[in-house]
Amino acid sequence: MSYNSFLKGPIQLYALPGAEEYVKKVSIWMKQYFLNSIKEDNLDIFDYFLIDKDENEDIKLFKDDPDAFFDKFLIGHFKYFSHRNGAIEISIDSSARLRDIYVFHTFSETDITDHNNNLRHISFSDQELLLYNTCDAFLEAKVSSITIFEMNLGEARSDVPKGRGACNLRTFFRNITANGANHFFIYQIHSRKSLIGIDNTRTKYDNLRGQSLLKKYLLHTHVKTLEYFRNVVQKEWIFSSSDAGGKEFAYTFSKSFGTPLLVVDKRRNPLTNQIEEIQVLKPEKLVIKDKTVFIIDDMIDSGGTVMDVCKIYKELGAKEINVAVFYGLFSPPAEERLNKLRKEGALNKLIVTDLISYSNEFLKRNPYIEVTDTSYTTSSIIIKTNRGRSLEKYFLPINAEEYLINKVIPLQKDPKHKIFN
Repeated sequence: MSYNSFLKGPIQLYALPGAEEYVKKVSIWMKQYFLNSIKEDNLDIFDYFLIDKDENEDIKLFKDDPDAFFDKFLIGHFKYFSHRNGAIEISIDSSARLRDIYVFHTFSETDITDHNNNLRHISFSDQELLLYNTCDAFLEAKVSSITIFEMNLGEARSDVPKGRGACNLRTFFRNITANGANHFFIYQIHSRKSLIGIDNTRTKYDNLRGQSLLKKYLLHTHVKTLEYFRNVVQKEWIFSSSDAGGKEFAYTFSKSFGTPLLVVDKRRNPLTNQIEEIQVLKPEKLVIKDKTVFIIDDMIDSGGTVMDVCKIYKELGAKEINVAVFYGLFSPPAEERLNKLRKEGALNKLIVTDLISYSNEFLKRNPYIEVTDTSYTTSSIIIKTNRGRSLEKYFLPINAEEYLINKVIPLQKDPKHKIFN
């Protein structure tokens, strides 16, 4: 069997600066999938990876070290060249012809070592330019398709032009389309209306329900049993937005878990942009005292909003205050603010995803931060997209009790059961 399971061609993953460790995690799941397919479906892996069967070296590598074999053909590599004037060039250091390319990109700042062993800091602007140049390089390489997997869309907040000002997100979408991107994936865009700026006649897009990954993490890690869900979660947990704009995002949690919803309303001074008043909008009979509150948002940046909201719930007598956000940017002085909340007893734990990379030193300094692994879901999405299969389940809301019964409890009985399926 050669290609009837794969519609576009051989998958190849490429990590732009800052995405390398995440791509390694994704590739581990994909290698497991391919090995199972070879065994169960009699898959001709050499046809799939476009390898001539007289290439004895590759056949031997597959038999002796399957992991090394998949690393060689599944993960592609780049070379970077930096000039004295600060310009950076990128070239593909792997055979990419006719491949189904998945480029992982992030707007997080990082460092690289270029082809001449020069250390170079990669800024926000560098990351964006590298993505455009990467797409152009793949067009030159005659690839089958280019899919961008955006881990952290830094332009997401600049989605509305102000007066005669530019709209950075609209420019970003124009540029990825102009440079040949066939598909664009993101887990949780800051505002869904922003996607109107992408030309979906030339670049398809999928804005996946990222909040479901956080819900599943809570169920696997902090709920675990049906008894705890019914006797503790549904009686003592409350979900809250961090502001009025985040009401819809937080509502999906309260609906899935069958718990109350709190909405935070902030009043700003239009002249100073300073918050003058914070009110918690809640049902009249709902008591916050001695309850566990989860503040939900799509991202945390400098931590100012979270700090204000956590303090309010501390004053209202909440027993435990937690925060769950999809993107943890932690721009200064976020770390200082969060540690102050910890010392004041106004923050218990903070849950983020791994779509932004954190150093071991950062996580060691802040042991209350928990990181949700999204790599299995990403690997599944790539395989399904490559095979032309439906992604419907990644857009559907989840029912927490049903997920516990059908996914969490079976995993406890059989550790080999896939975690985030």
